[in-house]
Amino acid sequence: MLARLGGMIYRTRWLVLFLALLIVAGAAVFGTGLFGSLKSGGFNDPASESSRTQALLDAKLGGATADIVILMSNGSIKATDAPFMDAATQLLTRLKVRPEVASVTAYYSTHSASLLSRDGHETFAVVQLKAKDEATKEKDFKTIQPLITSPVIETKVGGNVAVNVAINKQVSSDLERAELITFPIVAILLLIVFGSLVAASLPLLIGGVAIMGAFAILRAIAGWTDVSIYAANVVTMLGLGLAIDYALFIVTRFREELGSDDGEVKGAIERTMSTAGRTIMFSGLTISTSLLGLLIFPVMFLRSIGMGAIAATLIAMLAALTILPALLAVLGRRVNTLSLQRLFRRRSPSQRYDTSLETRGVWYRISGTVMQHPVVVGLSVLAILVMLGLPFLGVTFATPDVKVLSTQQEARIVSDRLSRDFTQQGNAQLVIALQTPGDALSPTNLASLDSYVHTIKGIHGVVSVDSLVTLNPSLTLADYQQLYAHPGVNPQLTAMATQLANGDTTKITIAMQPADHTTAAENIVNQVRAIHAPGGLVPLVDGVTAYQIDLLASLQATLPYGLLVIIIAVSVLLFLMTGSLLMPIKAIVLNILSLSATFGALVWIFQDGHLQNLLGFQSTGSIDATQPILIFAIAFGLSMDYEVFLLSRIKERSDATGDNREAVSSGMQRTGRLITSAALLLAVVLLAFGSSKIIFIQEIGIGLAIAVIIDATLVRMLLVPATMRLLGKWNWWAPAPLRAIWRRIGLGESTGANGNTLRSRETVMVEEVEKEKTQV
Repeated sequence: MLARLGGMIYRTRWLVLFLALLIVAGAAVFGTGLFGSLKSGGFNDPASESSRTQALLDAKLGGATADIVILMSNGSIKATDAPFMDAATQLLTRLKVRPEVASVTAYYSTHSASLLSRDGHETFAVVQLKAKDEATKEKDFKTIQPLITSPVIETKVGGNVAVNVAINKQVSSDLERAELITFPIVAILLLIVFGSLVAASLPLLIGGVAIMGAFAILRAIAGWTDVSIYAANVVTMLGLGLAIDYALFIVTRFREELGSDDGEVKGAIERTMSTAGRTIMFSGLTISTSLLGLLIFPVMFLRSIGMGAIAATLIAMLAALTILPALLAVLGRRVNTLSLQRLFRRRSPSQRYDTSLETRGVWYRISGTVMQHPVVVGLSVLAILVMLGLPFLGVTFATPDVKVLSTQQEARIVSDRLSRDFTQQGNAQLVIALQTPGDALSPTNLASLDSYVHTIKGIHGVVSVDSLVTLNPSLTLADYQQLYAHPGVNPQLTAMATQLANGDTTKITIAMQPADHTTAAENIVNQVRAIHAPGGLVPLVDGVTAYQIDLLASLQATLPYGLLVIIIAVSVLLFLMTGSLLMPIKAIVLNILSLSATFGALVWIFQDGHLQNLLGFQSTGSIDATQPILIFAIAFGLSMDYEVFLLSRIKERSDATGDNREAVSSGMQRTGRLITSAALLLAVVLLAFGSSKIIFIQEIGIGLAIAVIIDATLVRMLLVPATMRLLGKWNWWAPAPLRAIWRRIGLGESTGANGNTLRSRETVMVEEVEKEKTQV
């Protein structure tokens, strides 16, 4: 099939390139609007209790979290001094009259001591915006942000909307920096690999096509479902890396096939498509299927990255199987022009292949040595992988928050100073949305609320509870009932109550002594949720720790199904490619071992903070809970990528010679340099994205780079030949019924446009050598 496609592309090469130019230009124009369509956050399960709490408070009480927090300070005067008060009041008055602003809560209207810092030189105000959707809130924030200034006091802006805007800006900046780092380094490496300027430029060209196509697809996806802002980084990283890898394999194979006896471009295209093209098709499908497991998670971050990554992978694959062959058909032997072969003194890849040189190759000798001692080598590598994976046993999972930003970001500074300088803000908090039967301010509901609050106060570790019945410690329940029945008696207290209640919904805020993300805080959340609320009250609990509990529970419940989808899908595809039942099982086991080492390295680097000064991040003492799942899905597919490339060559030689050891050594020799080059190029791309200033993007980039390096060295170089030597003839075994199915599907050798079986020139030469030996 692919050989026929190659012949068709050769005949219509100019038409293919013209259509590709139109499509890529359209994708580039359409994809430019991507960032305006992406969403921040997306780390919650919409069905969880914490998410439902946020939704209810957003609908009834202006939001569960502060849209904008304005931190005001002056080291010389206190927040209660007249100059400070006048400057702050003027600033806040400018905001109150803005049509974008719903409410402004500050010390000067509530006189709440919790809004003053310990030393009295700082205070903060909370601004809620009228808009409900995130995009409008961010637009409104940018509109009013220039108003948040004063000549008397220093102002810094934080809050949920400010954090989202900062993250969006950082993501765009990180993308630009990663691309600036990636392209020059990859260009130099490709020039060294190919020794030709023309050949080296082709993978970069396909990489650029993949990025534009991926952005266009991601924007299209964002048109019908929410897509995380972080998907742009991951999709660019994966699409660029795979496109370069795929183009590397296609161009290398084409240049080799040009050195065959006929040296005819059309035949070289067909043979390249039937061998390297087939392998790339299986690789793209394998990676895409390994990412399918992400789609079943209810968390938008994982689901949207899964969709985007699948799209990026398929676009990279299609570009390598259509645009690139058309370019090679046009170039022909000119693909080797502007050659630097003389400088590097290497044999041209298009020279006739000499099988006698193969046994003297470094990869051939390494695999031969490994297969002489397969048990010793295998156990030694397993011991290394297990040792590298040991830190993962001490992993601590957490959920992303403002700490994903660097400590130099203004929104992060505001958050850190609120925790450090303000008494109540330093405590972990829970927020309860309490639904009442009827008006929350009715005497009956106030009595039930008072009983419920009293129970919460009795929990060890609870510092304070803010609610409708705790606004003034000197008032009794009867006082509150009388007060809310006659609002004019105390207008100030009534105004505060309107911010806590709306119809049948009221809000309770709990300050806890234990810090968030701790076991003690989790115990308090569980105790609060276990309270039976009296009088028909229906409580929903949210907060940093409550949100973490819900997210971890959601991930844990979905993870087995995600892994099952990945393993089954990849196993089926590898079986269809190799016809073996054991090869998929071996590949999955080896990949899990290498990934355990990757996760151990992640814990050592990011949770324990051993490289935080070198990499420019501040360790939070934990790993984002979604990252191991995301890294597993992507790295599992990338590992299978190299597995497919290697197995395709080994299977090709095994079919030609029937000699297992020779097939393994030959396959290693023929792919060793190529896989190493591809892994190096992909690692450069991944590490460039690992330079991000957002910590979990760093975790993704560096984690995937480590996985690729481990897979290309310890696994492909040592474990694969050792296990294939031990399995021997069982490498390609499958039960008779499965073998019959595989033969009927016909995913072995490809056929050419004339219906004849196409064989690579190295397979033909092996047969010729064996024939000569027989004649002798």
